[in-house]
Amino acid sequence: MTTKPSILTNMAFWQSPAWMARTTSIYPLRAGGGDPSFMPWWKEAWILFRRSGAYDVVLTMGVRESFLYAFLCWITGRSSRQIMTEVFIDAPAHDRLAWRVKTWLYRKLARSALGFITNSTAEIDTNARRFQVPRERFRYVPLNTTIDEPHLVEAPGGYLFCAGRTLRDYATLRAVIDATDLPWHIVGGSGDLEGTTLPARVTIHREIRREAYLDLLRGARLVVLPLLPTERATGQVVLLEAMSYGKPVITSRAPGTVDIVRHGENGFLTEPGDAAAITALLHQLLPDPAACSRIGQQALRDVQIHHATESHVETRLQAIAELWRMG
Repeated sequence: MTTKPSILTNMAFWQSPAWMARTTSIYPLRAGGGDPSFMPWWKEAWILFRRSGAYDVVLTMGVRESFLYAFLCWITGRSSRQIMTEVFIDAPAHDRLAWRVKTWLYRKLARSALGFITNSTAEIDTNARRFQVPRERFRYVPLNTTIDEPHLVEAPGGYLFCAGRTLRDYATLRAVIDATDLPWHIVGGSGDLEGTTLPARVTIHREIRREAYLDLLRGARLVVLPLLPTERATGQVVLLEAMSYGKPVITSRAPGTVDIVRHGENGFLTEPGDAAAITALLHQLLPDPAACSRIGQQALRDVQIHHATESHVETRLQAIAELWRMG
């Protein structure tokens, strides 16, 4: 048995030459080539199933993709040799028969997997409990930043900024906006804050290009990310992108953010829904550019050390190898 398993995956992680050298994606990838044209989730699962026999490990990303692949292996009596990642659980609905049936099936399929890789430490307990799988079959791998070259971009005269689409707490954000008199830029999805009347100093951007989003992020003085309470990790991508430019971030204490932010050192954590705490931190930080700079520089250092692409890849490959050996 070799110490490095062969890996088939539906991930399209072209940003790392080391990852592409150690894995085989169902997508044609090349370094610097950008994202491919993605297939529907059911087609990804089918291709993984057809090609899985030649590999030691099948790393599946996504809930539907992962469980359809597992189901195909189950009904054909084939060993899945599967490791699941980014399998985000939904809110419990014990009173609904459909949810109970789905959960029963997911548990049966999950037990056949070699293991799971999570984006947060909190998801180890929640997923182990939901799927009734031992905790030792989970590994936490910190997310990598999507910024190719993290560097300091300070904007002491800039605006306040919020971005993201998943589980943002816009009611809390609105209360914070009303308690400040500075300009804001908010980047969201097509329906976010639709029908909401906001002050003229607030600009909402919906479904904009990534480069336009990054331009707005670089021009921000400080980033505010209020998140809804949930068992799912969320907010990490925007958080790490902001930290990659040395932006001080105030965010909610939630799965994922608590793995990255050390309160008062590289950012700030508040309880979900606590607009008063966010407002108090803004009033403390905005008149103190030296404190903002100190926090932002530490955030940047942490990203460079703990969330660089190649360190992420090394940790992920190590986790895959460990779970494979256990299986």
